[in-house]
Amino acid sequence: MTSQQLHSIPKAARLFASSALSLTLSASVVFYSSTSQAENNGIVIPAVLQGEWQYGRISSIQYQDQYTGQSAAPNGSSDRFQVAANGDYQRRRLIQINTYNCASNLFIEEKGKVQVEDRQLTFQPTDSTSKGQICNSGRTYSSNNTAKPETYGWSVETNEYGQQVLVLDTLDGQGRAHYGRPQ
Repeated sequence: MTSQQLHSIPKAARLFASSALSLTLSASVVFYSSTSQAENNGIVIPAVLQGEWQYGRISSIQYQDQYTGQSAAPNGSSDRFQVAANGDYQRRRLIQINTYNCASNLFIEEKGKVQVEDRQLTFQPTDSTSKGQICNSGRTYSSNNTAKPETYGWSVETNEYGQQVLVLDTLDGQGRAHYGRPQ
């Protein structure tokens, strides 16, 4: 096997192949980190953070227009993001507020890089779009590239159902959200 062929196979297989080629008989234990590292940029994203996460809450209270009898859509928020091993992320957030005949919403879609240092996670958007509507009035708005970096403390816990939950805490300690894996 040539050196070029050896470097074209995955690292675990290279370790095995190089051990076999050395023609020495030895026993060893190999420990693999729980992180994945992108080969080109050195970004390390813990494996437990990789993949898709979602948070959402919908109010159980709806308002009914006293003249038409129609119910307004429920209040709620949603945050869904996906983190790749190389640090790329995509995130979509929606906030919807309805009171009587006033429906307002904000939708933010962004892409960028995630940076993880110790127990802090920072979303650094490189591209974003925000769209919204204010009180059914036809007043809508849209803007591009206005999302700012956001940093959270993070931990992964196991809930009462045995599922992994990503907990994001605001740095001021005033906000906490629990994200699960989409079903």
